Amino acid sequence: MKNRSLSFISVLCLLLSSLLIPDKAFATHSAGGEIIYVHISDSTYQFFMKFYRDCTGSFEPNSFTLCCHNTCTNQSFSVNMPKWTGTLPPDGRPNGAPVSAGCSNSFNKCDNTQYFLPGYREWWYSCIITLPLKCNYWEFGVSLCCRNTSSNLVGQDNFYVETIFNSSFTWDNSSPFYSVKPIPYVCLNRQYTYNNGALDADGDSLWSQMINPLNNTSCAATNTNVQTVQNATPPITFPNNPMQTNNSFVLTGGNGQMTFTATQSGAAALSIKTSEYRKNGNVMTEIGSIMRDVQVQVIPCTIVPPTLDTVSVIGGDFGNGLVYGCVGQKLDFCFTVYSSDTETVLLAEDNLNLAIPGATINYSNQGTDTVTGCFNWTPTINDVGSHNFLVLIKDSTCKPPGILLQYAKVIDLKIWGPVEATPDTSICYGEPAFLGVVGGGNYSWKVLNGTDPSLNSTNIPNPIATPKVTTTYEVTSTVNTYCPDLNKDTVTITVLKGPDMTGVNDDTTCPGVTLPLDLGIVKKPGVTYNVKWTPATGLSSATSDKPDAKLKTTTQYTVEVGSSDNRCKTIDTVLIDVLTGLTLDNHDTQICVGQSVDVLGKVDARYNIVWNSKTDGAATYNPSNDIVTTITPGDTGKHTYVIKGDYYKCKNVPLGAPNGDTTADFVIDVQPIPTASIDDDASMCYGDTMQLSAIVSPEKYSKYTYSWTPGVALDFPDRKNPIFSAITEGGTTLRFIVKTPAGCSDTDEVNLNVYAASFLFLPGDTAICAGDSISIDMDVASGTKFYWTPDLNISSISSLQPRVWPVADQRYSVFGQDSVGCLDTAHINITVRPRAIIEIPDKVTIYPGESYTMDPGGNCLYYTWFPPLGLNNADVSNPSVSPEVDTRYIVHGRTEAGCAVTDSIDIIVINDSYLDLPNAFTPGRRTNGTLKIVRRGIAELKEFAVYNRWGVKVFETSDINEGWDGTYNGASQPTGVYIYTIKAVTPSGHAIQKQGNITLLR
Repeated sequence: MKNRSLSFISVLCLLLSSLLIPDKAFATHSAGGEIIYVHISDSTYQFFMKFYRDCTGSFEPNSFTLCCHNTCTNQSFSVNMPKWTGTLPPDGRPNGAPVSAGCSNSFNKCDNTQYFLPGYREWWYSCIITLPLKCNYWEFGVSLCCRNTSSNLVGQDNFYVETIFNSSFTWDNSSPFYSVKPIPYVCLNRQYTYNNGALDADGDSLWSQMINPLNNTSCAATNTNVQTVQNATPPITFPNNPMQTNNSFVLTGGNGQMTFTATQSGAAALSIKTSEYRKNGNVMTEIGSIMRDVQVQVIPCTIVPPTLDTVSVIGGDFGNGLVYGCVGQKLDFCFTVYSSDTETVLLAEDNLNLAIPGATINYSNQGTDTVTGCFNWTPTINDVGSHNFLVLIKDSTCKPPGILLQYAKVIDLKIWGPVEATPDTSICYGEPAFLGVVGGGNYSWKVLNGTDPSLNSTNIPNPIATPKVTTTYEVTSTVNTYCPDLNKDTVTITVLKGPDMTGVNDDTTCPGVTLPLDLGIVKKPGVTYNVKWTPATGLSSATSDKPDAKLKTTTQYTVEVGSSDNRCKTIDTVLIDVLTGLTLDNHDTQICVGQSVDVLGKVDARYNIVWNSKTDGAATYNPSNDIVTTITPGDTGKHTYVIKGDYYKCKNVPLGAPNGDTTADFVIDVQPIPTASIDDDASMCYGDTMQLSAIVSPEKYSKYTYSWTPGVALDFPDRKNPIFSAITEGGTTLRFIVKTPAGCSDTDEVNLNVYAASFLFLPGDTAICAGDSISIDMDVASGTKFYWTPDLNISSISSLQPRVWPVADQRYSVFGQDSVGCLDTAHINITVRPRAIIEIPDKVTIYPGESYTMDPGGNCLYYTWFPPLGLNNADVSNPSVSPEVDTRYIVHGRTEAGCAVTDSIDIIVINDSYLDLPNAFTPGRRTNGTLKIVRRGIAELKEFAVYNRWGVKVFETSDINEGWDGTYNGASQPTGVYIYTIKAVTPSGHAIQKQGNITLLR
């Protein structure tokens, strides 16, 4: 890792502006700033932040917080940045000194807030950070409340700037910096040019662009927002019209030059971003960026902007806005800055010491309306490429309102290096030579000596040369004619040869024949040779100069012969034409006797063709001397047909050799045409079976295939004698087909008539209740004989409508035979449902005011009671009855299966009520633990009293529901006999008086 030994002061001289923004909240005072960094060593950097404070706002903070974040690990941290304790470059002003564009006799708001001109102070802050890891996106930013009011932005949101660094590319990088201070004073409706003077200490390429000012709340915030712009006409847009300039704003990205005419007074916020690029292989990679946010003050004034013109150039050229120079050649040129206002006082300065070290400018007539600057520089080979520097023009005329206006002009230089062609080289005969050139442009190539022409183009940087002998080429750059000692170069291409040899002539052979080859290399003593045949197919050796070739198909060889003399090789080609032999397209085939086979295939026309067959001497061939012929066999059976081709160079090839030999054969299976005959037509009953019989001739042929259609009723429809099952009523025609594998076939048919075997028809299964009977109505064809089984609970086994009365579930079957002898059977299932049963008492007695709930037993599910008088519901199983007179109720019941039954019950109504007492009781908590009156019906109790044996009344009540618990005055009474009296009246007026003894037991 390279160390930098720059002192803080020299670093600050390089970094003329760095934004520092605190994390605290302040009143409106943020007018601009930027962030930059300097590489110290390894992953350690010193960060500088420069803050421009509006003198009418809050005081600057004592420190700021720099927010650091990377996207690789999503890591964030912050670092405190105290005020810089040194002086400010380049003139050693103290930290916080005013940045004033006012004339010496004019004052701004930094002097007194009552003055007209805005004023700013410049504050520097610094910290040192060691980055913990490499990442392609490090972000360093600060936010501050609040941004000054601007004519092009809405509101006073947080002021935010950031710097980006791609450390994954390299640790060794310092950020770009701006070499020109932001002097934010612009005259209204006057064209203005300004340049931040972006430079890079590492020599990286820079590109500047205008961006929308940013807004972020704090270090903890993850979203960076753009500021909302004012609604104006024409619209405020970044980067095209960032402030009201009537769309005149132009920014040149290569040199950062801004030109515009402001059309609205007041402060406008501008943000410029400068990205740095470094070459990574052949690709330019962005490795970081900085941004400057500054407030531009547009004020009315009458000053005329000066004009810059370049004039004479010595040792170079001027055109298209560029000054051209040559490496090693002194470059002198002068330029003039002038104003049409003769009272103008112009002062010129530049950033040449930073932009082009070693170059000088001498100014004359400073302080007048015309200033001349003369540039002097001798570029070295390291200076080839583009350069530029800024000329800063200060108009110190100090006309009202008393500001010192500053303009920036960019002067671009282009330094040409020497034209350098590719180095001299050597090639092998037949190879291309790729020429190239660097330096200069608009090239012109020509051949000085050797082979001409041998270039595919003479006016491109990288032509392809194809010399056959050693040749020298010259290239000339036509764009830098003012560098005559640098604009041309030469390159020599030496052409080498491979070994000499007589080579191998093309030849013709047959498949499988060995053919010797000899390259005829002219060998030199002490030189070793190497050979490579491509492809190696069929060669006894692919590295021998005398191999044997044994091929199946025509092959073209490429042979390369090299030697220890040089790297060049001699290349030759050899074509060995191999006869294609015989290729039959026919496979073994099958035909019917009398048919013919068309033979297709390919044969080399140089062969003599002969057909023959050892087993079929009667076969005919038409024509007989060609592979494409028609063979008509003479007899049935399998026969092999052979074709033979003769060629004079192939006499030693054995017959029957594979892969394109001079013979080929295939088999024809000639099959007979069969004759089929089957049985006569027949009839049968449904459900019967019958074996079919077929006769096929000639019988000696064993490869017939058989098929019967339709075959659904056959056990084996692919056999000659299958069994037919009568599963479908009516007529059926069966076709018998016999075939050979070649499709030789014959057919015959038989008609089978299947009589119906379903002529007995019974009603569906049914059910009856136990004890019932049912008549079975059978439908049967006339003339049918039949009988029923079983002979059990049936009126007749020979009746068409027998009556049956089974006592349990019963299946009855009928068997019959029709007039043609076919048999049929039918069945009916009769289910016997259980008898309906209702169990109720014959009679029940009730007293006045009582009711009785019916509770019938049995298996009925549905009930109906009659008469309905005295019933609460006549259609339920358990109605409540309370008749006023004796009543007989009749109930009709029905089971779920529909079986019915009828029963009755008599309800006897007693005319009067009944009262009584038990003759003993035991006090306590048991069921009979209290002595109560037992009653039936309704009665009004007048008195119920109990006396002990001494005549003392121990209990008395007129509530018929209340009883004696065996106590008197809270004390349990002894066991013994007690006397009771009862007096009551029934609803009919009948008086009841009863008395008697009861025994108390314990």
